[in-house]
Amino acid sequence: MPLKQSFSNFLHLMISSPYNVQRTWQIEQQCPQCGAPVILDETERLFLCGYCRTKLYLASAGPFRYYIPPPLPDRGILFIPYWRLKGLAYRMADLEFQNRFVDTNILALDTAGPPTSLGLRPQAMKLRFVSAKTEGRFLATGRLPREAASRFDTDGRPTHLTEQSYIGETVSIIYAPVYLEGNFLHDAILRKPLPDCGKEARNTLLTLPNAAPWQVRFVSTLCPHCGWDMEGERDALVMTCRNCSSAWSCDEEEFRPVPFHYLKSPSEAFIYLPFWRLSARFEGVPMDSIADLIRLGNLPRVATPALEAAPVHFWSPAFKVNPALFIRWARQMTVFQPDETAMGNLPKVPAHPVTLPLCEAFETIPITMASIAANKRMFLAGLPDVRIHPGESRLVYHPFVLRQNELVHATMGLTVDRRALSFGGFL
Repeated sequence: MPLKQSFSNFLHLMISSPYNVQRTWQIEQQCPQCGAPVILDETERLFLCGYCRTKLYLASAGPFRYYIPPPLPDRGILFIPYWRLKGLAYRMADLEFQNRFVDTNILALDTAGPPTSLGLRPQAMKLRFVSAKTEGRFLATGRLPREAASRFDTDGRPTHLTEQSYIGETVSIIYAPVYLEGNFLHDAILRKPLPDCGKEARNTLLTLPNAAPWQVRFVSTLCPHCGWDMEGERDALVMTCRNCSSAWSCDEEEFRPVPFHYLKSPSEAFIYLPFWRLSARFEGVPMDSIADLIRLGNLPRVATPALEAAPVHFWSPAFKVNPALFIRWARQMTVFQPDETAMGNLPKVPAHPVTLPLCEAFETIPITMASIAANKRMFLAGLPDVRIHPGESRLVYHPFVLRQNELVHATMGLTVDRRALSFGGFL
């Protein structure tokens, strides 16, 4: 069995996810090599053509941009932008965390007139990537995605941006087509006038600036170090080369090396799960050593001179799971401060793909600190004055063994229901 198929087969062993989440969007894209149509899920970054076997990695300068293809492309189409935000949301209120799964799209303009949301339309239709060849005029976005999403709080109350954090979100832009007929803008899909979009709103839309040109980038998946074919799942943010034991993440144009290692397992591992190990410099709160962490959480450990000198690391899952489980894992791993022996080469055991980017992992640090803090009232009161400067990071794969329906950490004994991993595929 090819190693690159190992994790896919592992997923087939799991019971289907118990969470009720909507299916991902689907994007239709032509193969740049042979022109054959390929259907992608929204979270997929690995482009695989079933006809010519081309294998490329999708990259973007900024959020990916999609559009709903209009049935009448010759009517002078105007494309209206909507932010799409999908991920985990944490809100600190009443000395506890409120967490939820966010999946919403909202108008990305600072003007009234067009519908505030596209509803379920993007899920019912196949989308396409915006390109220089796409006919029509694309409007530039206005408000930022998190400002837009903050309007969709669960309890309907106004929410300040400092009170809510979004982790592991998929941010993208989707364009809806409209056209001008007479004095009214019409929905190009339904061919009906847009409600609440009168002459004044129409004139405002027509004077808005155009979006900057954008094009999806296709990057070769050959290892930049040795030229070997790299491995990774379709939604992987980190690709690995088994030939030279290296790991790579793709920025806007090329792959860059990722420091990583696998931990040795005292028994044969069933799967390896990836975690980000993070270092940071803090202002406004003492957090330079493990002893500082002990004092923050009033942990049942003695702050010895050795721990006063030992640097503290924060940990975050490098994969997406439900919000409550995500923060529990981040808290437990950070409190435990694992420091175990690393392996020299990539193991043959399958590894879960990295689906949470490093930048998002650093944003979990204040949430992890708040969950550990013994005096949450004092910590949350001082949180606006805390400044966190990201430092070094490393991707660490931890070994897990299978016990009935649970995955158990081979050395720490922490457990996770293996069905929870399938939930991340919908994020």
